Amino acid sequence: MERRKTVHISEIIQEFLKKNNMKGRLDETTITQKWEEVIGKPMAKYTKKVYVSKGILYVEVTSSVARNELVMNRSILIERLNEITGSETIKEIIFR
Repeated sequence: MERRKTVHISEIIQEFLKKNNMKGRLDETTITQKWEEVIGKPMAKYTKKVYVSKGILYVEVTSSVARNELVMNRSILIERLNEITGSETIKEIIFR
């Protein structure tokens, strides 16, 4: 009997997700779950309804001051969110 190379379960799961086109949706879910962690609790209390559609993160903001702060840091936020997933999941953020 021939021995096969040992493969870690995380590699198997990642390969399964890629083959079944599920990695993108998983990354989008991860980003919405990590949103508060990325922007911090004080700022997160001014945001609600965070969701991703076709590479665009939509965020409803309840304060105009908080919205301006987020808009000024948009590129940094995109970079941090994409670091979490290890891919270019988010291309743009729209604050409403």
